[in-house]
Amino acid sequence: MIRFKRFLETQEEEKDIQNTLSKIPDSHAELVRGFTWKFHSGNTLDGDDQHVGYMDDEQQEIAVAGPWNYGREFTILHEIAHKVWEKLPKQLHQQWVNVVNKIEKNDEALNQNPEELFCHFYAAYYSKNPPAKFYQKEPFQFIEGLPK
Repeated sequence: MIRFKRFLETQEEEKDIQNTLSKIPDSHAELVRGFTWKFHSGNTLDGDDQHVGYMDDEQQEIAVAGPWNYGREFTILHEIAHKVWEKLPKQLHQQWVNVVNKIEKNDEALNQNPEELFCHFYAAYYSKNPPAKFYQKEPFQFIEGLPK
């Protein structure tokens, strides 16, 4: 019975992943094609009380938890954004730094390094229900202007 339940959950998760990937540019989705997805049930990853996701390029695996403060879709998009960031030219990295230097950092989540902030705003831009603190005009304009 447990195997059948897990089978149904896996099918639902796969459908959700495909739905999420359909929201982002094809070239961004292509960066994680072939990766396997692992879902952890807790607020953080199993055995890791600080992280809600990781991407392992060598194993071609992405794992996400079910964090209390963020939707799972947001967490998935955040992990994909790390791959997008890796592929951006250094010139766009510098432009992003200029953008984040202008935003008001009135929340702890906004006081992070440029890559983490990029991933948060990227996830918010493509999420169905973005956290309000990452819903800001200038960072969204930057994300919208990324190479497709």
